[in-house]
Amino acid sequence: MRPVPSPLNPPGALPAGLDEIVTSALARYRVPGCAVAIAHRGRHWTGAYGLARTDPEQPFLPQTRVPVASMTKPFTATAVLALAEAGAVDLDEPVRRYLPRFRVADEEATASVTVRHLLTHQTGWLGDEPEFVTDRGDGALAAQVAAFSSLPQFLPPGTTFSYCNTGLDVAGRLVEVMSGQSYESFVEDRILTPLGMTGSTFFAERVVSQPAAAGHTREDDGSPHPVQDAWLLPRGVNPSGGLISTAGDQLRWMRWWLGELDAAGPVSARTRKAMISDPVPVRAGRAATGLGWHVDYLPRGASRVGAVYHEGSLHGTATVCRFVPEADLAVVVLTNADDGQLVYREVGDALLAELGGIGRPDRKIALDTGGRELAAYTGSYSTPERREASSRVEVTAGSGILHLRVTTVHYDQPMVMGAGRAGGDEFALLDGPWREEPLAFLREPSGALLGLRIAGRVFLYQGGTA
Repeated sequence: MRPVPSPLNPPGALPAGLDEIVTSALARYRVPGCAVAIAHRGRHWTGAYGLARTDPEQPFLPQTRVPVASMTKPFTATAVLALAEAGAVDLDEPVRRYLPRFRVADEEATASVTVRHLLTHQTGWLGDEPEFVTDRGDGALAAQVAAFSSLPQFLPPGTTFSYCNTGLDVAGRLVEVMSGQSYESFVEDRILTPLGMTGSTFFAERVVSQPAAAGHTREDDGSPHPVQDAWLLPRGVNPSGGLISTAGDQLRWMRWWLGELDAAGPVSARTRKAMISDPVPVRAGRAATGLGWHVDYLPRGASRVGAVYHEGSLHGTATVCRFVPEADLAVVVLTNADDGQLVYREVGDALLAELGGIGRPDRKIALDTGGRELAAYTGSYSTPERREASSRVEVTAGSGILHLRVTTVHYDQPMVMGAGRAGGDEFALLDGPWREEPLAFLREPSGALLGLRIAGRVFLYQGGTA
């Protein structure tokens, strides 16, 4: 599995040991291939490893197209901020000011939710829509957002962060209405074209003759199985996850965020900074969400620095982009497998450590072998029902850890995993594709248990002992 270098690779730019780090991670997690891109102090490197397709075999190339899923969200947020800079949108005004016909199931939420709530995942309504409008025409996004009229509310807008795909789709519709263009054409005109991202698009038919990765899931024997689901997203969800891109294009995007390509940017440096400088807390002192971006506060020497990032995950692909302004460093990893999350975390953490002296999230796990405190978290947690479909987390305690059984509308089988205490009401997952990711229990102002947040989503406490 020899790496495929990029012609953009200048002598000496390759971080020491990168080939071994990537190839060993791909082999360990049985991921067919990936592309990696790095920007560090004005130097740039892109490369690719392994296979983009396994049947028939095709090599992963730096220019291989990959659906980057939720890595689209910062593009949507930037499009909204471009309109805000032009005076067409105020982030703190209600969405209804710009979309008079917009509504969700709760009338108060419909009237009070703001544009900022959309971009910071604080809408409080159901964030994962199990039903999609399949139309591919220019009216697809309008039809998709109209279908949100029955989205149930579980928290008042502005209460807390809960990952919300549907909110970003509403933001994309706002871009259409306020710009007079389709969402895709506005992003192409204002972001992709000025930044020279010529390999990126929202339409799979435009890259049918280009190198493109197949997604892969894992068979029972652990071998990768090719799937095409990631290429089949309906147009109505493009603002939350429809971009197709390359490692090289994502590197140009990262370079603009690091301030290297200011002249071509869709918004000013001041606005760009504002999108990440006043984030909404997610985990006290350690994680937050900005306008379209997430931020981890990671150890660097005696202090912490903000590592800004967004991940993308679809059935068969897993991708990430991360940048650290204080270290003038950015890393992109695009993989073609569900378990690619494990690869990009390992590769990204290693590169941030080697190039920027940045540590990993310090989620120290202390097992409570007594189990008495853990019993307070046991029970059933769920999202509101949406047309007889809901997601649930059942929590039990035993052997000093919590045991979770997660059932969602997006997976055929429940996911079973353990969680160890990381401090207070915060835990870290011990196994599965979300290993080392946070699990947080949320409380009412009175101290009563409100719910839990896992994979960024809030599930409300329903009581009882699971």
